[in-house]
Amino acid sequence: MNHRFGKKLFMTLAGALAIAFVFLMDPAVVHAAGTGAVAINSVTIGGSNVNIVASATDLPSSDDGVYYLYSEKVYQNGPSGNAVSTLPVGSSAVFSVPLGMNTADCRLYDKFQICVLQGGTMVPVTNPRYITNPEVLGAAIPAKNGGKKGIILDGAKIGNGNNEVVELGVQQAAYNINLEDVIGGNGAIKYEYNGKTYGFDSNYMSQYDHCVRTTTNQGIGLTMVLLNPYARGEEFMIAPSSRSGLGRCNYYMMNTSEQKGLEYLEAVVSFLANRYNGRNGQGQIDNWVIGNEVNAKHVWNYSTVTDEIAYAQLYVDSLRVCYNAIKSKNANATVCISLDQNWTHVHNPGSYYSARSMIEAINAVASAQGNFDWAVAEHPYNYPMTWTSFWTPKDATSAAMIQHNIDTPYLSMENIEQLTDYLCLPQMRNTKGNVRPVLLTEIGYSSTQGEEAQAYAMVYAYQRTMTNRYIKMIIFNRQTDFPLEVRQGLSVGLTDQKGRRKLAFEVFKQMSGAGNATCTQQAASYMGIGDWNAAMNAR
Repeated sequence: MNHRFGKKLFMTLAGALAIAFVFLMDPAVVHAAGTGAVAINSVTIGGSNVNIVASATDLPSSDDGVYYLYSEKVYQNGPSGNAVSTLPVGSSAVFSVPLGMNTADCRLYDKFQICVLQGGTMVPVTNPRYITNPEVLGAAIPAKNGGKKGIILDGAKIGNGNNEVVELGVQQAAYNINLEDVIGGNGAIKYEYNGKTYGFDSNYMSQYDHCVRTTTNQGIGLTMVLLNPYARGEEFMIAPSSRSGLGRCNYYMMNTSEQKGLEYLEAVVSFLANRYNGRNGQGQIDNWVIGNEVNAKHVWNYSTVTDEIAYAQLYVDSLRVCYNAIKSKNANATVCISLDQNWTHVHNPGSYYSARSMIEAINAVASAQGNFDWAVAEHPYNYPMTWTSFWTPKDATSAAMIQHNIDTPYLSMENIEQLTDYLCLPQMRNTKGNVRPVLLTEIGYSSTQGEEAQAYAMVYAYQRTMTNRYIKMIIFNRQTDFPLEVRQGLSVGLTDQKGRRKLAFEVFKQMSGAGNATCTQQAASYMGIGDWNAAMNAR
């Protein structure tokens, strides 16, 4: 939401490998079966150039004995235009072409492919591969705060004499940016990018500036969620396959399928990453989340594409563009995919994917085209979301939804170790062999079952985070009750809509400081947990 091992494990791994195999063998991806075993091993930035290293175990047939290197846009399939470099056909080849930063020929977002001439036709002999080290272009800017305790900010309480987050001891905060807000409006802020001038809205940017500057000055780490809603006149920001739902959905797939949409996405994310890299007087964003709960595509990332691999390809295309733009401005920034709590459960096949199958598809697509170090933003709400007292399940059906095994239907803070155990698997690790960071960027507990239940559920969730070394933070939803959520039975704020502070406010404040032990003892007593350490399932 946003407004807001054994045999079973082997079967899971087999499923993941099957997805990857299907993707790799798809004729739309491998264009030239039987034309030799050629592979691009790496595409990396070195100085002002892009270096492409390839090898061949079986040389392809060729009319002229030449490898042709093509640099293609995200949406292009197969060789387009003229080759950017050539080398003799051989068992190895190392190409070097200009990166072209800040020019119309910038290749930061391009994919590279090697072709040969066969029968007068240019035939690809490799899969396309992207640059995988954009961070070499950015400064290594230290994160603002290493703590884990966070909150979704109430925009009305940001600064202007309100120091509630400071009183609460907030270490991490989350906020949203609508890309269409930035692109539309008066166009008063000019941004030169790759040979073009873009105009961004100064009114909306002043609001975002206020948020980022204030939290930075308060020493709080900030996570920003990039969202893509519909705005009249800015349909070019929405993927063509998503436009049939214009005006009927919350957010839409970002557009990397057309030149204008791609250019604007590159420019606006680069602009935001540059503005908020901590060196330009506007504050610092440490973590970026691309989209919201993208496995729930008909609700939060609308697309008419029903095939999961094809859908994952579109999402990874936008994720990679954002990743390259962000990391080229702040090498230490964390860029996340976003998933909900439906781990293996599927509501409506074709319109809703499980979080596990989605992450497998994302990993398969990204790996096939040059893996990169994306992280995971997860929303492990209770099941059902309105049931705060998870220690006494609502009914047998609810209890069965939360299991301590890899096939659990849902993730919650009770079994969050299942997610981090899964990410410890070799095939799920990042390019350096490390476990991908997990950011719990949205989780809330309603006070509708009592303020004590809400407060002590938060203590439990926070302690589960503190005892799991793979979880980078937990962001509670939210600082203040939100009217729409309240109507849905989710009074998750630390204060109500009139500003009255709930018990959760004081407990949130105390649970990370000197009062930590007391809060933990009170929570254990209230929840009936005899062995608190065992209940943490520490990792």
